[in-house]
Parts: sequence; structure tokens; C-alpha cells
Amino acid sequence: MSKKPFSTATLNVVLGLVFIALIGIRTISTPEIWTHLAQGKTNAAISYLETDSAVNTTHLYDKVVYGLWNAGGASALIIFNVITLLAAFILLLRVSREWGGKLSQGFALLISGHLIFHGLDVGPQTMMMLFIALFIYLLSTVKNPGILFGALIPLQILWTNMHGSFLIGPFLATLAALQAGQSTKGANRRKQQELPPQMLGILTAALLVATAINPYFIKLHAQVLTNLQMPYPVYWGSLFKEYFQTPMRDPLIFLVLILGAGGLITLKKRLPVMLTTLAIIGAFLVIRSVYAAQLFVVFAFPFMVLSITAVGEYLSRSFKTLLGKQNKLLAPAIQIVFALLIILSLIPVVSNCAYTRFGSASSFGLGIQEKLYPAGVEALIGDPAFPNPEKTINLAADGGYLAFNYGRKVFIDYRIGRYDRELLENLNAMMLGNTKAYNAIYDTYRPEAIIINTLAPSSAQGLVTLLSRQIWKLAYFDGTTAILLLNKEELAPLLNNPEMQAAGLAKLEAARAEYAAKVSQGCRAGNPPCLIGSGKIFLALNRPTEAKAIFSLLLQGNNTIPGAWLGLGRSQLMLKEFDAAADSLDTATRLSPNNLYAWVGYANACERAGRTAEKEKALEKIKSIAADISKQSKEEEEEAQPADKAESTPLQNITVPE
Repeated sequence: MSKKPFSTATLNVVLGLVFIALIGIRTISTPEIWTHLAQGKTNAAISYLETDSAVNTTHLYDKVVYGLWNAGGASALIIFNVITLLAAFILLLRVSREWGGKLSQGFALLISGHLIFHGLDVGPQTMMMLFIALFIYLLSTVKNPGILFGALIPLQILWTNMHGSFLIGPFLATLAALQAGQSTKGANRRKQQELPPQMLGILTAALLVATAINPYFIKLHAQVLTNLQMPYPVYWGSLFKEYFQTPMRDPLIFLVLILGAGGLITLKKRLPVMLTTLAIIGAFLVIRSVYAAQLFVVFAFPFMVLSITAVGEYLSRSFKTLLGKQNKLLAPAIQIVFALLIILSLIPVVSNCAYTRFGSASSFGLGIQEKLYPAGVEALIGDPAFPNPEKTINLAADGGYLAFNYGRKVFIDYRIGRYDRELLENLNAMMLGNTKAYNAIYDTYRPEAIIINTLAPSSAQGLVTLLSRQIWKLAYFDGTTAILLLNKEELAPLLNNPEMQAAGLAKLEAARAEYAAKVSQGCRAGNPPCLIGSGKIFLALNRPTEAKAIFSLLLQGNNTIPGAWLGLGRSQLMLKEFDAAADSLDTATRLSPNNLYAWVGYANACERAGRTAEKEKALEKIKSIAADISKQSKEEEEEAQPADKAESTPLQNITVPE
């Protein structure tokens, strides 16, 4: 995998960049984009819980996003995101060309694309990648102090006002200074071509000073520190990823780490201090959390190329010895394998199957997914009688959307380091049925309206828990959004609005019909949020017939969804179809072997179906999983209420066709 002539070698890099570009061309599904749009529009507080000390760490990025939105909508945002992503990798390619040829770079691009695929969306993280790549490139290639200072200081100011990762800039300069210091001690200092460490030390100090050039001065730094200490709430990949039981550890990460270790063993060159240190830090971060995949890729890319080159050259020498005269076929064979890997990687992306199987609401192409949020409920939320923002609670998923599209302040959104940890814990516990948490929130905020995004993990149980208190009534439901209002005289016109309720149910039925028409396409039909949300809600509201119809339809399009098999099995169990329930729940346990709810349901179904041996096996597994859970967390829910024991609700007359 050493450096190749231009003819075929350049094609490897081009194919890798095409792969990177195509995984970025996806419809926007992150709820965070709405927060950026809302803040870009006004740069004012969008939550009534915000304090005066809170500042916006992405204020300039928000302005850029809002401007692009006005110019070209979601398509402009996606294209800008892809250009930013490609620019970052092109810079990294230029840095890494000293450490490997174009085939190694192509493989590194392919691996990087797979690593960032799940978490990639339109957001400031790609700007972070670009700034890091710019700094690494300039610090690695520019030897003129005037050019380096003149380029990096303005870039540092821009970075500071774009994203909260700006302190990485001075850190990179520090690593460059350490690397220069090591070169100074060596005998081969490239004839004084390297910048002296003292000069780079001055640059580091200048970059730190430049971070103070922002509208908030050092309050911005305090906010970044707060974000690091309180990284909640968190969104990653999909609003309903738990429905698909997506692994929180990517096996490819460990393959890359093994590859890096192999590179260290086989490398004959002297290791670059900055690139090696960044790779180690990136590996540490991504092992701790898959959320750091994009940071890991941009930190480790040059070292990834270096490792692929070192391992490849070692294997090439070994194969040449074994193949003898046939060794000339080795290079073309590797080229063909690489091209095939690119094609095989792109097919599920452009066909949409990769998004469906991962459990993403995105799909290949341009656009934005508004069906995930309270879209089309202006008649209710915009009604003068609807409770004001200070009397309305919403989940984080809907915060940015409500702020931007309805022009009202919200309870919370997905901005980290912004909200009190106890508040977030109480909100989650309330949705799980904890009476103490509910009382704490109710006594503090006295809410009169609660907007629930049904795609949130605890939404179904939370909805049933709230309705069981009798003081809350369901005013609207469309599959992804449920709006509860306090049962009081002033809100009676909103609670007794048959037109609004019918509109929500019509939206749900339209989503069902649309998916039924596309279900023959299999995974290409995508993941319908209205059906995923409504299936959970119908099941929680003790409506097994409707739930069964929805889960069965979902499985026609994608029969590998653990959450749908679990929902179908629970529906069949409630309908006393015990053998069918046992089969469905058995499938759920195979698709999601560590899902406690699936195993409990399976044991229950086996008992009802008279499958004694299978029941005993399930009980053993339940004990094992329960022991693991108790080790991971000592906190248990003390007052949780069963989600499938609901009283009669306003959904009693809904009919969902089989």
C-alpha cells in the first residue's frame, strides 16, 4: 500500500471522497437543527428556564444556518454540510500524504465514512471537524511564522464563535510546539526548516487570547466548561434508536484500534508526536462514548493512514514471498477489492436500507423530516386559550421545533449544560411514573399543558401515568405528538374540539396508508415515525388490536426491528394469542438478546402457552440481565406504574384498519 502513480491511485481517493459525500446527502432528522434555526433568527433565549449566565456557544453558526435556510431551505443546509465535510477530509488527505499512499488514504476514507455514518447529520460538528483539520494542516505544513500567525489567529476567532470545541485550537498548537521541541533535540532537524518551539509557544498564547474575542468574553469559556460537566440531555443518531436496540459500541472502532496497534508494531518511521497524541486521545474518547466518532475520525485520520500503510507494506512483503512470480497480481487485486468495498458500502446507503436498519429517521436525498415533531397543530397551540409557554412542559425532542415554528419559549431542548440536572432527572422519572418526581415538577411549574413526543423512550408510560391522574385529558394525538391539557373549565373548548382531534387521527391514518402502499419495497420504505410512535401508545393504552395492526405492518417493511417484534408479542399476549406471542417475543430476544422487557414478555408468553422448558430458559436469562443491570446502576424506580393498565381515554373510538 505504498504510494502509487497518478493513473489508478488517484481514483482510490476520489472513490473515498464520493463515499463521504454520499453518506452526507441525507434528509435532516436531528431535532437540534430547529434550535440552531431558532437561535439564528433571534439569538435570544428560547427557554424560559434559561439563566442570565447561559450563553450561546454556536451563535455564529446559527446565523449561517438561518441564512442558508432562508436562501435554500433544507437542501442548502445539507449541501453546505457536505461541502464542509469534504473540505475537512481533503485537508486531512494533504496532511496524511507524507504517511501513506492514495490507496491507504482511500481505505482510511472508507473506514472513516462507516465510523461517522450513524451520528452524521447537519450540525456544527462538521464545522468542528473542518477547523481541526485546518489547524492540523497549517501546523503540519506551514513553516513561515507570519503566514501561520496570520492564518491561525483569524481562524481561531471564527472557530470560537462557531462551536464550543474552540479550545482544541490552542491545544493543537501546544502539541505542535512539543513536536518541534522533540525535533530540536534530534540530529536530523530538517536543516532548521521546522519552526522553533518557542515561536509555537507564543502562537499558543496568542490563540488563547483570541478566544476572548466573542460577544460573551470569558462567559463563553464558562459555558463550555459547564457543558463538559453536564453533558445532558443527549441526542445521537435517531429519536427512536432504542426501538431498534442499536449497539452503543461499533465493532469497527475496535478493528481500527487493532489496526493502529499493528501500525505501531510494523512502522519503521519515526512517529510524529502531534498525530500520534491526537490518535491516542481520539481512541480514548471513542471507547468511552460512540458520540465521539466524528472527533475520533478527524483526530486519528492521519495516523489511520500511517497504520494502514505500515500494516499493508508488511503484509505485501509477506505475500510477495509466498506468491513468488505471481506477486504482480497483488496490487491489482487490492485495487479491485477496494472498489468493490466502496460499491458494497454505497448500495445500502443510496437504496435507503442502511438508514432503515440503523433505525434512523433520515433517508438518502435532500429535505427535512418534520413528521417527527408537532407539525400542523397551529390551530391548537396557536389558539389564544392554549396555556402560555411558562405553563407548558415539553420534552427535549420538540423544544427547538416549537421555538422556531411557533415562536414561543419552551421548557427544554437538546442543548447540553443548559438545564439543571435534577430537573432533567425528575422529568425522566416523571415520564417513568415516579410520583415524587411528578409532584416536584408540578409543584414547581404548575403546568397546564404537556406536549409529549411519542418517539421518546419513556413517552408511552409517561402518557398513561399522566392520564391515570384524572386531572389530565388528551386533547390531540397524531402518532408522533400527544398533547395533554389540564382538565379545567378554561381549557374545555380545546379539550372538546372534535375537529382538532379528527385532524390528528386523519394524519395518523394517512401515514398508515402511505406506509402500507410502500411496504412492498422493504427497507427502502424507511422508518415511519407516526407508526412507531402510535404503536407504542396504543399498546400502553391497552389497545392491543390497534397496536397489533401497526406492529404487523411495520414488520412487513422491516422484519428486523426488535421493538416491533416486542410490541407485536405484547399485543398478542394481551389478546390471549399465547403461542403466537411466544414466537414473536422469541424473535425479539434473538434480535435484542439483552432486552429485559423482551425476555420477561417471552417468559410470560411461554408460561401461558405451556412451554415449560422455554420458560425456564427465559427465567435464567432474566436473572442474568437483572444482575448486570443492578451492577451498572443502583438506582431503581420505586413507584413506577404499569404502562399497560390504562383507563378509558379519548382514543377509545379510534379505529386503525388491519
